[in-house]
Amino acid sequence: MDDDLIKQVVVLNHDDEHSVMAALVMSAAIAATGDQVLLFVQPGGAKILKKGGLETYRGLKGQPDPLDLMESIQVLDGRVILCELGLPIWDMTADDLMDGVEVMMASTFLFEAEGAAMTFSY
Repeated sequence: MDDDLIKQVVVLNHDDEHSVMAALVMSAAIAATGDQVLLFVQPGGAKILKKGGLETYRGLKGQPDPLDLMESIQVLDGRVILCELGLPIWDMTADDLMDGVEVMMASTFLFEAEGAAMTFSY
């Protein structure tokens, strides 16, 4: 990571449509500003990162396409990180996840997030 970039963290705790869309919108907005976003998905939201998982949130009234938001995050060098506990809880493996998703322990994520300017939680 470029030392001049400002790091910001978005934590997703749930898979309800309001939480998911808020986290994706905020993450994409952060990435669009040129800051680095770390989107950390905890086990409660893990299913959205399964291949095909975001399709459930398409077509929500007044909301952007979640697949476009995720693509924007990743194209703009945002990091999408799943807490490793989300895999066994939902009987998933890393192979079940969409491309570009990192899996790490919460403790490792805390080191990655060190120095973040802001944290948003949904």
